[in-house]
Amino acid sequence: MRIAVHGIGCVGPLGGDWDATRKSLAAGTRPATTLLPGPPGHPSHPVIAMRPPVDFAHPRLRRSSLISHFACAAASEAVARSGRSLPGRTALVMASTDGAVIYTRRFFAEVLKSGTGSPMLFPETVYNAAASHVAAVLGIDGTVLTMVGDATAGADALATAAELLHSGDADRCLVVASQEADWIACDGYQRWGLAGTPLSEGAVAMLVGIAAPGDVAITNIHPGRTLRTPVAESIARVLAEVADGTTPDAAVLSAPGGRLATSERRAVETIFPGIRASSPKLVAGEAFAVSVLLQCAVAWQGVRDRESAATLVPAVGSGGQIGGALVAAPARSA
Repeated sequence: MRIAVHGIGCVGPLGGDWDATRKSLAAGTRPATTLLPGPPGHPSHPVIAMRPPVDFAHPRLRRSSLISHFACAAASEAVARSGRSLPGRTALVMASTDGAVIYTRRFFAEVLKSGTGSPMLFPETVYNAAASHVAAVLGIDGTVLTMVGDATAGADALATAAELLHSGDADRCLVVASQEADWIACDGYQRWGLAGTPLSEGAVAMLVGIAAPGDVAITNIHPGRTLRTPVAESIARVLAEVADGTTPDAAVLSAPGGRLATSERRAVETIFPGIRASSPKLVAGEAFAVSVLLQCAVAWQGVRDRESAATLVPAVGSGGQIGGALVAAPARSA
C-alpha cells in the first residue's frame, strides 16, 4: 500500500518548523542538552529540550500538556504546507510512546499526597488526549486513533493510515507523533538502559494520501515484529521484507547507540553492502515514535530531492520490536 506525503510539519529542538529542522540536521550540530532536576537525592538527567518551548495559541489548549501543544503545532504546519483544505473524510492517527508524562506525574503526586487527584489534570493523562486536541483544533471529525508503543508506534501509525486510505475509510490521513521530556521518564529509560542518546522532545506530522503513479511514496510499511536473537539477523530479516526485492541506495537509521545500534548497522550493511547510512537521532536525540516519523520525513525529502532513488527506514524499538518502511521514487517508464 503506497502512500504519498502532501505536507510535513515539525517542531523540536532543531527548529520551529520543517525547513529549520532540515537545515539543522544538514549542519549536524547537536543542540546543547539541558539538565532536568530530579527529586531531592536523585540525579539530574540530560535532555535536548526546546528553548523556548512551543506555546500553540488556542483556547482549547490553555490547560493542556506540552505534548498536545507540540502535536497541534506540527499538525497545523503539515496541513498548511500541503496547500490543501482538510476534506470531511480526514482521519487522524497519533503515535505515542509515553503520553503526557508531566500531567500524569502531577496527577499521581496529588493522589499520593491527599488521596484524590484533580479532575482538571486527569483528562490530560490519557494517551489519546493529544489526538483529541489536534482533531478539535483542525476540525477533523473522521476516524481518530492513537497507537501506543516504543519507537515502532511511528511505523504502526503509518501502516494504520495506509490501511484507512486503501480501505476507503478516509480520503486523507494526518499522521502525528509527539513527545515531551520529563524527569521521571528520563530516569526510567536511564535505569532500564533503553536510551542510547539523550532524550528529546517535539512532534512530527505528515498529511498523507494514496500515492499516484508519479508520486514519491512511502511503501512496504512494516508495523513491527518482536526481535529475536541473534538480533542483527532478526533485524535483517524484517528489513529484507521491507525492501521486498528493491535495493535501496540509502538508509535513515533508527537505533541511537549501544549494541542495538551496532546490530542495526550490521544488518543494514550486510544485506545492502555499500549503502549510504545516516542517523538523525545522533543530532536530534531520542524521541521514540517522533524519531521514526522524522526518519520517514528525512527519507521522503531525500528521495524527492533526488538524493536517493530508494531509502530504507528501519524502526528499531527499545521495547524489542523492529519495523520499518521504504521510501521510493516513482518507477521510470521504459
